[in-house]
Amino acid sequence: MTSTKPPLSEQKLQHAMRSSLMWKFRFYGFFKNLRFFEPFLFIMLLRLEVSLFQIGLLAGISEILIFIFEIPSGIIADKFGKKRELMLCFIFYIISFVFYFLGVNPSQNRLRMLWLIIASVFFGLGESFRSGTHKAMEMLWMDKEGITNFKTHVYGSSRQYSQLGSALSAILAILLVIFIPANQYIFLITIIPYLIDFFLIASYPDYMNDHKPNKQKFWPEVKEGFKEIKEIFRARKIGQGILSSASYDSIFKSLKDYIQPIMLILIVDLVIILGQEAGQEELWISIFLGILYAIFYLVSSFSSKYAYKFKKMVGHSKKAMDILFDLFAVVLFLEALFLWLNIPFAVIFLYMLIYVFENFRRPIFVDYMGDIMPKDKRATILSVESQIKALFVLFFAPLFGLIADYSIPLLFFLLSILMLVGNHFLRKEISNSKLEED
Repeated sequence: MTSTKPPLSEQKLQHAMRSSLMWKFRFYGFFKNLRFFEPFLFIMLLRLEVSLFQIGLLAGISEILIFIFEIPSGIIADKFGKKRELMLCFIFYIISFVFYFLGVNPSQNRLRMLWLIIASVFFGLGESFRSGTHKAMEMLWMDKEGITNFKTHVYGSSRQYSQLGSALSAILAILLVIFIPANQYIFLITIIPYLIDFFLIASYPDYMNDHKPNKQKFWPEVKEGFKEIKEIFRARKIGQGILSSASYDSIFKSLKDYIQPIMLILIVDLVIILGQEAGQEELWISIFLGILYAIFYLVSSFSSKYAYKFKKMVGHSKKAMDILFDLFAVVLFLEALFLWLNIPFAVIFLYMLIYVFENFRRPIFVDYMGDIMPKDKRATILSVESQIKALFVLFFAPLFGLIADYSIPLLFFLLSILMLVGNHFLRKEISNSKLEED
């Protein structure tokens, strides 16, 4: 018998996946997603009489900061280093958690919106300084290791640990809510994993800074950065990929936590179905939401890990992205139907699929873009994608909140129709443009 060794490229992949830096990538995402307040943020705010429209406006404020600072943050990363910028983003996050703590304090009725706005500003700064930076660092490492053909494997693996972090966060959040009556302290406890991530990033090798200091002045370079957006969209494939990802992710980001107000609608029926006493709704909402988020993120972690199999089954990254866009729309349509019919478990199952599709799609998008964008433009292009996404969320989040304050099922129904029509129209336009080019 003759033993067959795996190809050299696969040997490199196996070695790289066991390396200490790959484990640091995984734990970076794991600790970043320990946001203990996340399963209950909407509920906390709704209990304090903050409407879904106002919650959408707060999200919009964060997105304004992301949009404004996305290009400057990329320039700062180029001048001073990606690793340093990523450490700075965690300082912004920690400051935002302090102001969220003040904003959800029941005694702060007068200044509540002010604290929440300041929290949203610093959270937006943290997001703008983080987005695209770590992915660019991972790609830099893949170049160094010679495993760029396995982008879906690598990013799917690191994202898997991010989702596991989210799942653990949801479980721990249940305990925190039960044993800490003053829920606002959850924001201060969330600072702990973010401090761990700060020091973890500090331990990354120096080449991860990947900065190119130059003598060009900052503001002229910012103007050039905004002009570069036009240049990026002139590359048709890159522009299409950015628009597809930004529109999908912005809808997901604007809707992903609507399971919380949905549970407020369904919880009385679920309490009766499960034979629990009335009057315990508040406790059961917290327990149900923690369990649901844990399940969503556990399933999502496996979705990320096996995204490459979905891509392989479909045959091409772009085709897989388009199919998932349509599936998202279909699920939203069914969500609206089952909400109107008041079938709680069907609603919950379908919401889980929304998370599954997102975690299939994101690694596939990174794989697709990795093949078509120039190596020296990766961080810039991923930042532009994040910037366009921020612009969409800035528009979607308040609009969705305004409609949802009236009817969440109506929001899902209208959005599903618009998504199906819009995606079909976009694909038709792309086909026509290809024929013209030919």
